Amino acid sequence: MSDQHSSDQVPDYGQYVPPGGTPGSQGHPGQNGYPGQAGGQQTGQQGQYPPPGQFGQYPPQQGRPGPAQPLSPADTRTWASLSHLLGGILGFLAPLVIWLVFRERSYVVDGEAKKALNFQILVAIVLVGANLVLPGFIEGLVVFGVWVTSLVFGVLNFQAVGKGQTTRYPVDVRIVK
Repeated sequence: MSDQHSSDQVPDYGQYVPPGGTPGSQGHPGQNGYPGQAGGQQTGQQGQYPPPGQFGQYPPQQGRPGPAQPLSPADTRTWASLSHLLGGILGFLAPLVIWLVFRERSYVVDGEAKKALNFQILVAIVLVGANLVLPGFIEGLVVFGVWVTSLVFGVLNFQAVGKGQTTRYPVDVRIVK
């Protein structure tokens, strides 16, 4: 006995309302003028959602991931140390991936992966510069020396994180802050 007509109701966010229908009314493809469906009329409206059950609800109401769970102390130590070791072996991509994946789950991994990432970005810049500027044999020596230095500091910092000690690189340039 309300003055409000059922078509005057405003649907909740994410609730599907078929064109010309009311919230909660059921429709099938090809009926009620679903655009692009055989037998349906083109209504000219953009951004309509598919009928319920065809592609699920938008946005998903169940199974929505919550905030990321913090890492355990063992996982924190593992990922923080691997950011240094894999950075020394593979370059800046490994610490970048570790930092992007785990930065919100552990402030220790965030800090250690950033240290490794900043050093490896600097190493990559030096390697590109050596390739562009230096002649053949000297270029090879510089590239080999920089790679060995990167590997040695990656291993040393891997061991330091494993023991719970502070890590240090010979050059601390903060590219990623």
